[in-house]
Amino acid sequence: MNAMKLHARFYFVLFVLAFGLARHCEADDVTVKPDKAVLKPVGSGWQTVFNGKNLDGWVVQTNFWRVDKGRVLHGYTPGEKEHHYIYTEKSYADFELHADVKLVGNNSGVCIRIAPTSFDNVPGYQVDMGEGYWGCLWDERGRGMVVKYPPEDAAKLIHQDGWNHYYIRARGHHIQAWLNGVKTIDVMDEKGLLAGPIGFQLCHGVGKVTDVSFKNVVFRPL
Repeated sequence: MNAMKLHARFYFVLFVLAFGLARHCEADDVTVKPDKAVLKPVGSGWQTVFNGKNLDGWVVQTNFWRVDKGRVLHGYTPGEKEHHYIYTEKSYADFELHADVKLVGNNSGVCIRIAPTSFDNVPGYQVDMGEGYWGCLWDERGRGMVVKYPPEDAAKLIHQDGWNHYYIRARGHHIQAWLNGVKTIDVMDEKGLLAGPIGFQLCHGVGKVTDVSFKNVVFRPL
């Protein structure tokens, strides 16, 4: 084979490799590309869950939860044997919800369709937060993990110790959630509760500090 043909073959192989790498990178970008349409409320009919001024309408232990300046709901625990949930007096069935969340420390979550009997015992769904739990759907006091989102993928999405965004949809037994615009939960779960309060969690664990904040929490019935 002469030198010209060798050079041509060499450059053809380089082209094929480069094209394949570009397609691979493009595919990776698509899988983690956020959907901007779910990063904020769109349309009318949205209502506030948290009024941003006080804790009226919530069942709460005020030594663990407070309203900070800037209309932020803030929870803190140094870590105890029991959970410390906060949840609405009202019950909600089918709805969509937006919430900005910031977690420093242990574990928390956005709780939907729960059936609380105390601040420590709150069965129901939890769209989870925390190392190894971001983007997951948990059934508290029940089956445990319902939908597991890969931690290595979640790590690419979250702003560690900063503000992140959850968009959640619950219609019948169909539960969906997006973390920072990327869908992490999409399940038909026939065993789940169909209605209940909305809440937030301070996770238990002796010595495990949980510092969590929520803002811009709004919902719209479906």
